[in-house]
Amino acid sequence: MGFGFKGKQKDERLTTLQNKIYREMYILIVVICALSVLYKQFLVEDGTQHLWTEIILFSASSGYYLIRSTMLGIFSDEVELHDRSSKMSFSKRNFLISLFLGVGFSLFLAIRNSLKYGDGTQETVYFFLTILFFCLLIYIPVLFCIMVLPYAVAKYKSDKINEQELEEMDDEDVR
Repeated sequence: MGFGFKGKQKDERLTTLQNKIYREMYILIVVICALSVLYKQFLVEDGTQHLWTEIILFSASSGYYLIRSTMLGIFSDEVELHDRSSKMSFSKRNFLISLFLGVGFSLFLAIRNSLKYGDGTQETVYFFLTILFFCLLIYIPVLFCIMVLPYAVAKYKSDKINEQELEEMDDEDVR
């Protein structure tokens, strides 16, 4: 799909090195955004209002990569490579990370708010258990929807695209 333009011959070594530079550049940008978030969160007063740029950068770049790799059909290949070299499958890892983050964040909120707003020992324990229960009900499903469902949808669509490409190649071989 060159739109009338001839494709240039490219050196594979050069393309690989350029991709390595782009990957390093992306990692550098993510690290700078993370440092900016930490700086604004802990050192700047009223810093949470100014975090939207970093949040948009994190979300948009991750979303773009996920969508683009799915459309090209390489997402399922990346998952397969990860699963071969890792002791834990990608889907299990995402599930456990969402579970641990949900429990950890719920515990953090429960401990912080029960100590802050509880007057006596009994009220503090009651606040802790109530806040923990409702936070678990909220954050575990939300993190599951953020981390596990996009993975499952992307894997399914990437597998479908790979199957279509294989069928097209088989059809061309038959001709």
